[in-house]
Amino acid sequence: MRTTRSDLRQEQKPPPLQAPQRRQRGLTAIELLVTLVILAILIGIAAPSMTRFIGQWRVSNAVNALTGSLRIARTEAIARSRPVVVCRVASSTSTTCLSAMGTNGFGSGWIVFVNYDRDANSDYAAASDEILLRQDTPPGIINISLTNAGRFVFLPNGLLNDTSNGINIDASGFTSASATPWARKGLCVTKPGRVRPVADASGCADYEK
Repeated sequence: MRTTRSDLRQEQKPPPLQAPQRRQRGLTAIELLVTLVILAILIGIAAPSMTRFIGQWRVSNAVNALTGSLRIARTEAIARSRPVVVCRVASSTSTTCLSAMGTNGFGSGWIVFVNYDRDANSDYAAASDEILLRQDTPPGIINISLTNAGRFVFLPNGLLNDTSNGINIDASGFTSASATPWARKGLCVTKPGRVRPVADASGCADYEK
């Protein structure tokens, strides 16, 4: 058989180069341990900030909920020409108004109702009164305390039936106004029925002046 030049070129053509195989290498025990230590340090640094952020967020939500309830009560009292009451209840199913603050005050929840029968104690009566709003226990809130224990009764002219009042709302983690001020917010409710947010209800007396 006769050999051609093209056959010679193909015979002399060098074999294709193969890429060197790389060995896959995982983490060693020391590298894994160092990674876990760094991760633990970062979590330890971030945890207090996250706890504080969640506490502030929960307090703000509770402040907004209570402020909204008080403003609705005042508006409806004027619109309906009937007293409207905001009172504390013991649970999400109860309609019995409680004057004593108990262990967590308004933190157990509250209702807003039209007091059509105008009873002297401003209690809810299913046969005659109308519930406008119910607020369950705000999450993450340990206490909602009033400077003057009781309930809020808005008259048809928009005024409070009683004197002005202050409200402190404390989130989980609150220990004192000086140590954990971020976990507390306050509300001042004036005799004319105006609601003003403050850092602490202890300053509501100055707001009245």
